[in-house]
Amino acid sequence: MQLYLVRHGETESNKQKRYQGWMESPLSEQGLKQAEKVGLFLGGKSIDGVFCSDLQRAIHTARVIGSFCGLEPKVTPLLREIHFGRWEGLTYEEIEAQWGEEIRRWFDDPFTRSAPEGETIEEVSERMLTFLEKLEESCPDCREAVVVSHGGSIRALLQNVLDLDRASFWDLKIDNASISLVRRENGNYRVVYHNRVDHLETETGEELPNGI
Repeated sequence: MQLYLVRHGETESNKQKRYQGWMESPLSEQGLKQAEKVGLFLGGKSIDGVFCSDLQRAIHTARVIGSFCGLEPKVTPLLREIHFGRWEGLTYEEIEAQWGEEIRRWFDDPFTRSAPEGETIEEVSERMLTFLEKLEESCPDCREAVVVSHGGSIRALLQNVLDLDRASFWDLKIDNASISLVRRENGNYRVVYHNRVDHLETETGEELPNGI
């Protein structure tokens, strides 16, 4: 099984550099274009299923991609972004002004610490791994699937699959509308590539580069 992990397209809150978490924010005009380019790229694959977070930015991105694959996305809260609690909707500067020490401690150890009333990365990882288990059970014959999620949750899953040292967590860059490919072989997942963005450099209608 191959899973194309896609971060949703750019949102208005992304443009303003706000912590979104479970807060809703619509795709920007650029984000919609990005979703279309992902759809063009993945529409040339033999996709068996499209799955997405239940947050609107992920659903919108997944529906655009699904239209190119001829599939309706299946929605699940397991694929949500990390919950930022009371930090949601705020910029880093706004958070630092009120919770300076808390956010610095969170950056030092996001696995066991969380935003006030939020989630830890460990909790996000558990959600994402539960999604993989349920997918294997519900779609044992799936060969290629698209999973539309969020930067923090995709990073948490890749950190787990790559078995990276926790100190390397922030080194995993996941851009808007990027694609990361993981492949399951002999019961284990491995990362084929991550944060692929070359599909975003093409104009709509151009021939796209071949995928791996």
